[in-house]
Amino acid sequence: MFDNFKAKREEAKAKKDAPDPVEPEFAEKLMSEAEAKQDADEPKKAEKLFNRAYDIYNQLYAADPEKYREQTAKCCESLGGVYEDLEKYENAYEFYQMAVELIKEPAKFGNTDMKEMLAEEYCNIGDTFFFRSRYDDALEYYMKALNIYSDLVKSDKGKYREDIAYCYDCIAKANSGNEEYSKAIENYEKVVYIYTNMIKEHKGSQLDEEVIDYNEELAVAYGDIGYVYSCCKAYDDAEDYYLKAADIFRRLARTDPERYMDSLASQYEDLAALYEDMGRTEKVKEYDRKAQNPDV
Repeated sequence: MFDNFKAKREEAKAKKDAPDPVEPEFAEKLMSEAEAKQDADEPKKAEKLFNRAYDIYNQLYAADPEKYREQTAKCCESLGGVYEDLEKYENAYEFYQMAVELIKEPAKFGNTDMKEMLAEEYCNIGDTFFFRSRYDDALEYYMKALNIYSDLVKSDKGKYREDIAYCYDCIAKANSGNEEYSKAIENYEKVVYIYTNMIKEHKGSQLDEEVIDYNEELAVAYGDIGYVYSCCKAYDDAEDYYLKAADIFRRLARTDPERYMDSLASQYEDLAALYEDMGRTEKVKEYDRKAQNPDV
């Protein structure tokens, strides 16, 4: 009996130590398992699985670059994402840069899917610099992404506006990190302009999920502008934008309390902090109460 157990254990160990088969189906399986681990907030387990998939795709790409270029690039992007989750930003940068190297040539020659992916990678690289407080480097890559989306939007005006708004938002955050507050406000206002127009286009329609998302993005942009004004000690302007954000979140919370009540409470907390800076004690008390029990 003991010999049988020992044999099974050795068989299991040999199976575990055996190299992964260099097959695209097995790499896809590893990617799916890794994504599940990442969704379950287990980034270290996801990292191991993504790395195994990367080893396979690397070999497949070496044998047939054109066939496996996109899958290999997406695997690199996934590894970059998991390293961001682990706050290993230099590792994340390396894998995002590998993805860029894989896709920039086909993107250059007009492949729209590759252009989209390249813009995403530039945003991702920008984030790796942003989270290390290297705001000028972050701005360089956010601008590269914006330039690609600005070119793509010429052929499809409706498709890429949210991507452009996202780039302006990233640029504004980097501006704020550099304490270039007037530039930050200018770029946040571009986000406001885009989402205000998208909401107007849906005027008269029901408050569907798309319109709700646009309103949420608009509220976040208003709150961000309020924050920048508060940094400049332009408290009246900050109050105006914080109240605009709170008004939208209050309306959204009526439609979906579970999703938006925390955002409303957070906005009230920002207002309470602002009123404290302004020395308006009664307002501080009022909004502290509202943050504890948001009214809708």
